[in-house]
Amino acid sequence: MTLAELSIKRPTFITCIVGLMLAVGLFSIKQLPLDLFPDVNFPIVFVSTPYTGAGPAEIETLISKPLEDELSTLSGIKRLTSTSQEGVSTVVAEFTLETDIKFAEQQVRDRVGGAKRLLPKDIDEPVIRRLDPSDQPIMILSLNSNGQASEGEMYDIANEILKPKLEQIPQVGVVDVLGARKRQIKVSLDAKKMKAHELSMTMINQKLQSAGENIPAGKLEKGPNEALIRTMGQFNALETIENWIVNFFGGEHPLRIKDLGKVEDSLIDEKSRVYVNGKRSLFLFVYKQSGANTVAVVDHAIASLKKMEPELKKLKGEPSVSMVRDGSLYIRANVEDVKESIYFGIGLAVLVVFFFLGNLRSTLITALALPNSLLGAFVLMWAAGYTINLMTLLALSLAVGLLIDDAIVVRENIYRHIEMGKSPAQAALEGTKEVSLAVIATTLTVIAVFGPVAFLKGVVGQFFKQFGFVVCFAMIISLFDALTIAPMLSAYFAGKSQELGTSRNWFALLTDPLLLRFEHFQKWLEDRYEHLLQWVLKRPIRSLVMSFVVFVLAMSTVKFVPKTFLPPQDSGEFSVDIDLPPGTSLAAMNETAQKIDDLIRSNKEVDISALTVGNKDAEANVASFYVKLVPTSQRTMNTSQFKEKLREQLKPFASANPAVKDYDAVGGGQRPFNLNIVGSDQELLESYTMKVLEEFKKHPLISNGLKDVDINFRPGKPEVQFDLNPRSATLGVTPASLGLEMRNLIEGSDVAKFRVNGLEYDVRTRLE
Repeated sequence: MTLAELSIKRPTFITCIVGLMLAVGLFSIKQLPLDLFPDVNFPIVFVSTPYTGAGPAEIETLISKPLEDELSTLSGIKRLTSTSQEGVSTVVAEFTLETDIKFAEQQVRDRVGGAKRLLPKDIDEPVIRRLDPSDQPIMILSLNSNGQASEGEMYDIANEILKPKLEQIPQVGVVDVLGARKRQIKVSLDAKKMKAHELSMTMINQKLQSAGENIPAGKLEKGPNEALIRTMGQFNALETIENWIVNFFGGEHPLRIKDLGKVEDSLIDEKSRVYVNGKRSLFLFVYKQSGANTVAVVDHAIASLKKMEPELKKLKGEPSVSMVRDGSLYIRANVEDVKESIYFGIGLAVLVVFFFLGNLRSTLITALALPNSLLGAFVLMWAAGYTINLMTLLALSLAVGLLIDDAIVVRENIYRHIEMGKSPAQAALEGTKEVSLAVIATTLTVIAVFGPVAFLKGVVGQFFKQFGFVVCFAMIISLFDALTIAPMLSAYFAGKSQELGTSRNWFALLTDPLLLRFEHFQKWLEDRYEHLLQWVLKRPIRSLVMSFVVFVLAMSTVKFVPKTFLPPQDSGEFSVDIDLPPGTSLAAMNETAQKIDDLIRSNKEVDISALTVGNKDAEANVASFYVKLVPTSQRTMNTSQFKEKLREQLKPFASANPAVKDYDAVGGGQRPFNLNIVGSDQELLESYTMKVLEEFKKHPLISNGLKDVDINFRPGKPEVQFDLNPRSATLGVTPASLGLEMRNLIEGSDVAKFRVNGLEYDVRTRLE
C-alpha cells in the first residue's frame, strides 16, 4: 500500500500523525535556543600565564618557550604560536578540525601541569580555555552612584552583590568586574628605617605571612565535654597590623610595623578606568555558558536586575545599573528580519498559487504544505540539537519557495483528473500515483544540491552544516506532505471542478473577475512563449551562440563582485582600539583616550560611547571604545559609512594607532587578513616587518579594501637592569635572592588577609 492509498483509506491515522507533528513542532519552537550563529567549535586552545612585573624577554624565556616545548608534541596539533607581553604569556595551540577539541583541551591541561616544574614558582595559575564565541560578553552593564559611595564601596557592591546574583542566573558563565579598585590594606615601609635595623622586605613579609591567619589546633576532651582549640591571628583592625612585632631591637625592645612605616586603608593599584558617555563608571561583563540561549540569558538577567533595584537603592550612594550593550538586540533584529522574509515569502507563494490554480480549495490544500513542512523541520532541528539562528532561518526562508512545489504538482494533477469527471477520491489516488515518482525525484534533486553543503570542511563548513541539513529536513517533510496530506485533503475537501465566473458565492464574485483577467494574461504569455520557442527552434546555431555569449558575459562579472563570508551589517555598533608606546602611564593614556572619546561623542549619530582605559592584563598603554549609534531612522548614514567618517576624524591621532573595526561577535580577536612573518633573528624580523608595513600602507588596496593596517610588534618599555657582581655570592647574595627582594620592594607582595564584615581584602607590603 502506497502512502497516498494509506492517507485516503486511513485519513484519521494520517490526521493524528500530522496533528502530533504540528504539536511537537510548536513545542520545539519554544524549546530551541535562539542565537546569532550556530554553535561552532574552533579547534584552538589558549594558555594564558600571568607573571606580574616581568618583561617580554623574561616572559619568553621563562614561560613561553618551556610551554611551547611541552605542547609541540601533542597529537593533532596544526600550529603553535606564542605572544610574550609585559606581565603575561599567551600560547595558542591550533589543532586540526578532525581533533576532538575537548580531548585536546584536556591534553593541554595535562602538559601545562607537567611543565609547572619548569616555570617560575611565583607565577599566577595558568588559565587554559578554548576559543569559543561565548567568550564574548553578551551584556555590558554600567554601575553608577550619586557620588556618595567610594570607589572601594562601589567595587564591593559590584563584586559581592551584583556578581553573585548574576552568576546564579541559569546558563550564565562568569561575570567580570572592570574599572573599579578593590579595598586594600597597604603597609608602606621606609627603606632607611629598614636599613638601620638591618631588616629586608623578605624577612618582614615572612613575619606577616606567619601571623595573619587563624590556625585550628584540634580538639581537647575533658570529661564529658570537648572543645575546639584555635590560635587567633587574623587581621581585622589596622591597629593590629601596626602593632605587630617583626623583630626585637637590641634583643630587648620590640620592633613593630609602625616603627618601620605606616599602615593605610587604601585601594589596589589602578589598572583600568572606564567611562560611559564621558562619565566615570564601573563595568560588569556578563558571559554566557557555551551553547546557551543568548536571548533567554539576557531576559533572565534583565528580570533579575529589576528585582534588585529596590535593594540597591537602600545602599550607600543609591547605586543604579544601566545597560551599555545588549548582545541579544542584534540577534532579535536579525531573527525578526528573517521571520519577516519567511512570512512575506509564504504570502507571495500562496498568492501565486491562487492565481495560477484559480481555486480557493486547491490553494488551501497546497498552502498547508508550508506550515506542515516548516513545523516538521523544527521537530527535526530540535531532535538534532540545533538552534534558531541566522543560518537555520536563512535555510527556512530559502526553502519556502521549494516546499510548495511538490504539493502543487500533486494537487494540479489531481485537479486535472477531477476535471475529467472522476470522483475526488479516485482522482486523488490516480493523480498522485502518476506524479509520485517525479515528485520524489524533484525532492531528492534539491537534497542532492543542499545536502553536500552540510558536509563542507573547515570553520565555514561548521557554519553551513545546520544550513544544509535544515533545507533537507524541510524538503523531506514537504515530500511526506505531498504524498499524504495533499491526496487526503483532495479526496475529502477538494469538491468538484467549476469554471470561473459560474459560482455565485460572495468570495467567487470578488475574485473571479481578477482571476479571469489573469487567465487572459496567462494565455497571452503562453502565445508569446510559443512564438519565441518557434524562433529558437528554427535558428539553433544562433540561439546557442547567443546563450554562450550571455554565459561568458555573466561569468566575467564575477571578479567585480565583492567576496566575503558575511556582507557588512548595519548593526549600529562597532569598536575602536588605540595604543601608545609601551611605558605610557595610565594617566597619560587616559588623557589621550579622553580626547578621542570627546571626538567620537561630538558626532550626532553616536548614542553610547563606552571607553575602557587599560585592560585586565594591566597594560596601561591601551584603550578601547565601544560605540553604539542611534537607531537607523535617526541617522543618514549606515554603520560602514560612519566608520569611514570616523577614520578621517581620527587621522590627527595617528600616533595612537587607531583601529576602527566591527564589534567582535565571535571572540577570536582576529582581523580579516593576517600576514605572519616568521624568523629566528628578532632584529631582522623587526626590520623586514617595518618594510612590509610601509609597502602595505602605500598599496592601492588600502583605499579599496584594507583598513587600519598595523603590526603587533611594539618596542619594549624602558628597563633598568641589575648585573650582580659574582663576588656577592660570598656574602650570601644570589641573583635569585636579590630579584626576590627587589620584587618585594618595588612590585610589592600580598602577605596576608584583612577580614571585616564577612569580606576579605589583601594586605600588601611595599616601599613607601
